[in-house]
Amino acid sequence: MNKIKLLFFLTAFIILYQKASAQESIIPEISDAYVEKLIAAAKANYPHVKVNQGHIKIAEGNIGKAKASYFDAFTFSYIYQPQGVNTLAGANGTSNYSYFNGIQIGIFFNLGTFLEKPYAIRAAKGDLEVANYEQDEYLLQLANNVKKRYYTYIQTVANLKLATQTCQDATNVLTDMKHKFQLGEETYDNYNKAQTNLTVAYQAKITAEANLLIAKSDLEELLGDKLENIK
Repeated sequence: MNKIKLLFFLTAFIILYQKASAQESIIPEISDAYVEKLIAAAKANYPHVKVNQGHIKIAEGNIGKAKASYFDAFTFSYIYQPQGVNTLAGANGTSNYSYFNGIQIGIFFNLGTFLEKPYAIRAAKGDLEVANYEQDEYLLQLANNVKKRYYTYIQTVANLKLATQTCQDATNVLTDMKHKFQLGEETYDNYNKAQTNLTVAYQAKITAEANLLIAKSDLEELLGDKLENIK
């Protein structure tokens, strides 16, 4: 009886070890080309990227405004005085016509305002550079986060495969154990342990399924699309 038990558990251990060895690495499951597609999707869809693009457009527009504001230093004005309307009364009561009859045009130049414009343009260009740097930095962070979440997703897929296989193996062990127990070739204690092991295996599978769904959801949050839609 002891030799039969030993042979049985040894065989089960070898099967489980072979199954686990086949999943000992997730690196073969990772595709660099697919990762780049995921990063491209995140850059195209993630809202914060679009927010940064809006900041860049605003900064570009501010440069144009700063350049156009050079004309703020010049002020154009005109005065229209009809002939004979503007008169001045003299000391003796006589009326004299003003020399400023008709239309008078004036252009005024503010040197202080004019000298401020180069600084305003440089400041606007600096804002554009900062906006571009912030976008570049964020795109690097976004690519890194996509990679991390994708690797976590692949890990959870592998964990679910192992958990599923463990459930199948535990089911096979329990079926064999039950058959031997009914024939009186195995103790109830070992049969009960096999049942417990199957329950634990199913609990681990449920946890692995939940982890997979969470990892997939976290990845799709950055992608702005379903993972299945990115081929």
